[in-house]
Amino acid sequence: MRTRADHPVFNKDIDALMQGRDEYVDDRDPAALARACFASEGGDVLGEGFPRKLAVHAGFGGRPLAADKVGEHMARMLNIPRAGKTAAYVHVPFCESHCLYCAFFTKGYERKESARYADALQRELDLWSRTPLVRSGPVHCVYFGGGTPTALEATDLARMIGAVRETLPLANDCEITVEGRIHNFGPDKMEACLDAGANRFSIGVQTFDTALRRSMGRIAGREEILDALRRLIAFGQAAVVIDLIYGFPGQDMELWQRDLETVLELELDGVDLYQLNTFTNTPLHRAIEHGTLPRLADTGAQGRMYAEGSRVLDEARWRRLSSSHWGRTTRERNLYNHMVKGPAHCLGFGPGAGGTLHDSSYFVRRDYAGWLEEIGRGRKPVATLMLAPERAVLAKSLAQAFDVGRINLARLGRTLSLPLAGLAGPVTEQWARAGLLRIDGEWLDLTVAGHFWQVTMAQLLITFFNRTFQEDYTS
Repeated sequence: MRTRADHPVFNKDIDALMQGRDEYVDDRDPAALARACFASEGGDVLGEGFPRKLAVHAGFGGRPLAADKVGEHMARMLNIPRAGKTAAYVHVPFCESHCLYCAFFTKGYERKESARYADALQRELDLWSRTPLVRSGPVHCVYFGGGTPTALEATDLARMIGAVRETLPLANDCEITVEGRIHNFGPDKMEACLDAGANRFSIGVQTFDTALRRSMGRIAGREEILDALRRLIAFGQAAVVIDLIYGFPGQDMELWQRDLETVLELELDGVDLYQLNTFTNTPLHRAIEHGTLPRLADTGAQGRMYAEGSRVLDEARWRRLSSSHWGRTTRERNLYNHMVKGPAHCLGFGPGAGGTLHDSSYFVRRDYAGWLEEIGRGRKPVATLMLAPERAVLAKSLAQAFDVGRINLARLGRTLSLPLAGLAGPVTEQWARAGLLRIDGEWLDLTVAGHFWQVTMAQLLITFFNRTFQEDYTS
């Protein structure tokens, strides 16, 4: 069995791996690069497949563009028509409370800000509405995320959705998702969203257990959640999807199984199962460090929870749409989450939103007051812009394929004119021996353990290819 001590990738610098750098490999020959990607064999691959599990999406990166060049570059991008799939993301920055585990809290909700935000969002949308980039093709999915979009007042929720529908050229089957939470999401807001054109809701339940929810700073209790979900489902006009998290402090397998049983009892269209990750800027991390909450479950325990969730949903004949997402009905498509992991365009609006345009990725200014100020001056407040790395299509295609658990390196290699399958053969064969995937002709099908480790595996393979092609080993 390989151990942490002899694993060169993870021993050098995990941050370097996550950013796609390659200085952690001392030996430059192809065999050494392949061995650096190998998983543990002969033990618990679910819990110990690799020395560290990456918590971010694979395949992202790029070179920052100098601030004085951003405006010129963005203007050029806006004049180039789009081709291929396109998503849109609208960020609503407000939350009515700060959940302990959340690293994305930026602004508490005040009712007076609801209309102000909707007005400013309309102006931001108008800034790009007539550009060739926006007008050149359909937008296939829109995701209203946050923050907590459902914190907005009912009239402003409707105005927000309506502004996007009026401004962007949405496909006739466009998936329009409103993310939210049960607290303060009553029938008036549900009806406002549906009447405005929302056809999918993603509700952050995280757990149905009232005591566990309260320990994490969640407000609504189990019965309130169940009543609201049944009410939303009863409208019969949109896909209703929830998030569950495994790995909370104090959450054992029994609590997790109870949550899974509740999912099966509801007439939901889909569910996401997410591993809890802690970040240093969260109240949860500080509480654990100070000893007021117990330590998180280790990777092995979290892996067993993931495997149990997979088993329960698979046996109930839910369709696996990705490594973390299952659909029960044909209404659930999970378009946005799938599309943004791959080489698609993404139009980003609202403070803190991210997007991708042609060879660039960008983030809108995050601070709400600064965003309002620049919108008021008639400027799109782009804070940072990154130029895509040389093999961005390869990286994003791999990240997307690993996310769904079906990878065809031969086909992707033919598309990109690169010998991917042959080069990666030693890695993928070792992963098969370790129990992370099955090889079926040209296809690589992830096992449950492979799905659990898929982000780490994708980033390893992306970095392997980047280093290999940089050294031109194929010549």
